[in-house]
Order: sequence, then structure tokens, then C-alpha cells
Amino acid sequence: MSHSSSMSNNILRTNDTGNVELNGKVAVVTGASRGIGEAIAAALAAEGCRLVLAARSADRLQEVADELRVRHGVEVLVVPTDMGEERQSRDLIEAAAGHFGTVDILVNNAGMGIFGSMDELHLDDLRLVFSVNFFGPMAALQAAVPIMRRNGGGTIVNVSSIVGKFAQPLGGGYTATKFALQGASEAARAELKRDNIDVVLVCPGLTDTEFSQHSRISVPGAEHRQGERHSLGRGVEPERVGRRTVRAIRKREREAYVTLFDRALVWFAIHFPGLLQWVLVYVTRYRRRRFEEVGSSKQ
Repeated sequence: MSHSSSMSNNILRTNDTGNVELNGKVAVVTGASRGIGEAIAAALAAEGCRLVLAARSADRLQEVADELRVRHGVEVLVVPTDMGEERQSRDLIEAAAGHFGTVDILVNNAGMGIFGSMDELHLDDLRLVFSVNFFGPMAALQAAVPIMRRNGGGTIVNVSSIVGKFAQPLGGGYTATKFALQGASEAARAELKRDNIDVVLVCPGLTDTEFSQHSRISVPGAEHRQGERHSLGRGVEPERVGRRTVRAIRKREREAYVTLFDRALVWFAIHFPGLLQWVLVYVTRYRRRRFEEVGSSKQ
């Protein structure tokens, strides 16, 4: 067991402006081997955080860890973890606390998508996506809260999506997991306030990652299409999401959006639900046609 500092030094402190001081804090980041998770880990390392990186790919995690050690001079612990397994999610937090003596920040970023209409989704696929996107983060949260409570506070970041605010045609299974994560985050935020534990919900829009290629294709007869890119565009660079997430942690924000367009889209969805429904019908036709075109072009 390696404790790099005393427990009293790990209390989540704020400076004169009320912002959270991040230098030296212990941050656990899931899904850290690529994309948004890797970008968040890099942004936290730039602030001087000591890191615990989790993902299923041990080799890729080690590459990320080595790069961050060299670039930022921070201590990094690698813990290969399948966030779809509740026991592994809890073990991750225990490993982090065992090595560093505490957990100050938990970033629940690991996630996977699922593509298909609600009347056709394979329920086993849907259960898998819920296990990674919702039950894994909840297990990690439950393991981290007692540690943060004993140490006087902390921050839990749940990386959701703007489609946690409105439906995503042919991606309703994924949307459902993010709706669940949002509801749990809002409840936990109120429940943990007295313990000085912040719960931050980060809602990125379309981001330029490999996410769609790793989404579960749950369309009867199209399972062989696994690994195809079928998103509607490329989106913003993940580094921008990483920087925005760190700013939200520092400023103790409730929710964080990456672009003004993302925020405007959510505002539109809330205030014009009827018009949004018309748009979603159109998007459904477009996505279905595009998905079919991508598949036929590869035959």
C-alpha cells in the first residue's frame, strides 16, 4: 500500500474564488484508453492530479499512462477494468484507495452505444449496455462515496450526453442509459451535498472518437455490421471535452455542455417538444437510410 500523502491533505479544498484545487488530487478515470476518457485523463494530469486509469485494454492503458508520466510528471496507476462487471467496478475504487490512500475525483466515463429501433433491440444487448453505462458507474459511485465522505468531500463526474436530455432515433437504448444516469446524478447531487461531494453531469454532443465503431449493432440480420462508423458527422475533438470537464470540476458545476450548439439543442428540446418530435421523425428516416447505404456500400 502506497500512501503518497496524509489523509488530511486529501480533503477537497477550494481557493479564495471558491474553485476546487486540483493539484495533487487523486482522480479515477474510467474508459481512459481512448477518446474522451483519455482526453479527460490528460487534462487532469496537466492540473497535477495523480491518476488511476481504467479500461479493458491493459496494453493501451499502459501506453496512455507512460505518455502522461513523461509529459506531466504525475504518478499514474493502471487498473484494467471491465465496467460492465459490478465487482470489477468496486475493485477499481478499492485499488485506487489502497494505492493512494484516497479517491478525490471519480470520472465515470466508460460507455458503449447501441444501434437499433426499440421494437427490434436484442434485450441481451440492451442489458449489456446498461451494465456498462449505468450499473458500472453506480457501483463505482457507491464504492467511492464512503471514502470521499471520510475525507471531507470529493467530486463525482458522470459523463452523459446531450441525448440524455432528448431521444435519439435508432439509438433509444443508449438514450435510455443516459436518461437513467442523469436521474441518478441529480438525486445523488442532492443527497451528497451535506457531505461536500459534488456530482457533475457532463453532456457532450457529437465527438470525434471511435465510439460509433464500438457501438453494439442490435438489428436483426445486421449483427455482422459491428464496427462500422455510422454517426452523423465527426464532431468536436475529445481534447475539448477533456478541458471542459476539468473546468466543470474546478468550478463545481451541476451540468456542463461542451459547445453552445449542444446547449441550444437541449434548450430547444425542452421548450419545443412538439417541433422536436417532428425533427426526430425526419432524423429517423435519414439515419435508417444512411445506415442501409453504409452497409450496402461494403458488400
